[in-house]
Amino acid sequence: MYLHRGLLLHHLSTQFFNVMMKVARIAIINLAVFSGIIASIEISLNIAWYFEHRNKNLPPVGSDEVRTGQIIPFPWEQVFHPGVGHSHQKSEFIANLNTMNLIHDNISATEVFKGQDNPTSEFRILTLGGSTTDPLGTSVSGYRGTWVHHLFEGIAKSNSSRYIVDNAGNGGSTSSNELLRLITKLHSNHYDLIISFNGINEIYFVDDYHYKDKENILASQMLMQAMQQGIIKGLNGKTYFSPLGPLRNTKLFFMLSNVRSKLSEVKAKFAGRSQQFTGLSKQEKDMVVYGANIWSKNIDIMNATSLAMNAKYLAVLQPTLGLGGNYCTTLRKECMLTDSRYIAKMNYLYSLLRRHCSSKDYCLDISSDRDLTSSDSLYTDPRHPNSKGNMKIAGLMRERVVQSLDD
Repeated sequence: MYLHRGLLLHHLSTQFFNVMMKVARIAIINLAVFSGIIASIEISLNIAWYFEHRNKNLPPVGSDEVRTGQIIPFPWEQVFHPGVGHSHQKSEFIANLNTMNLIHDNISATEVFKGQDNPTSEFRILTLGGSTTDPLGTSVSGYRGTWVHHLFEGIAKSNSSRYIVDNAGNGGSTSSNELLRLITKLHSNHYDLIISFNGINEIYFVDDYHYKDKENILASQMLMQAMQQGIIKGLNGKTYFSPLGPLRNTKLFFMLSNVRSKLSEVKAKFAGRSQQFTGLSKQEKDMVVYGANIWSKNIDIMNATSLAMNAKYLAVLQPTLGLGGNYCTTLRKECMLTDSRYIAKMNYLYSLLRRHCSSKDYCLDISSDRDLTSSDSLYTDPRHPNSKGNMKIAGLMRERVVQSLDD
């Protein structure tokens, strides 16, 4: 009897083991198939991206031949930098049509503007900002289409002075990153004027939960993203890792995000234009206030630092699409910007930034310009003005910049 029961148990355990092995094999096969599908999609998207964005090897043109509105695709690759959080590689400046003939390090590119061959005076300027200032602006504003180039090319033509401009703008930078760049550049350079063109990227404080930790205030978004990948190591070999980290960097993730965004746009259209500005949660509002206050303190510190080094400082609150109630108010066409949540967050952020800016004599607010907040024709995408838009921005800044240099 006991022998029979033992044989039965052995038989059942063998069957159970065989079943589990089959389940494991099926699971492994399914995982392999799923991984193969994901890999195939990712490879296909990378191939498609390459053919869409590959450099056409267009010849550089002179600074007086600005190609208004033309987009020259070029990939940007940023690297970790011990002093400023993240920066460009030097090789990027050599390959980029905007900067290949300019003097550069991996933090800035220097361009010289002179009205005459024998200038009567010389000014040294440092410009700071995010992607809307970045000298590698070919994929945003076209050849030499940044506001920096338009501004100082126009100023130089109107007088006999020489303007040496170090453009340290870098895509993805917040005012915190600008502060670090400013201090780094001041260690080896003297400037007559320092300009910060910023505001829009403080929205990162709402979108990235890592910024809730006050120790991360000065960290770059690139560093925050790296923490999710387990790239950054802390004490005792501890790494930061998010299970979704690797997936977030795939083109499949971005494609799915775009699908989700499109579905939200369709939903917003059915809801009607009156529902465009949706309410924000208390947590979102608190983080917007947090980010705006950090911006205010950062530009105060940049102003104080500049004055301590005998340089003048000008913070410029930049314009962007969707501010105010004039954007996309008609049903006549498709609008470039349709993300109602983004619009709501950006408007709330700017309501606070404008209040801070109005209390500082070194802050110029150009964020309310009707054209630059409502006209798609001045933008390459919802966040980046094209060459024509940057020319408009340069016009709004010109008088104040000239005044700052002349005083």
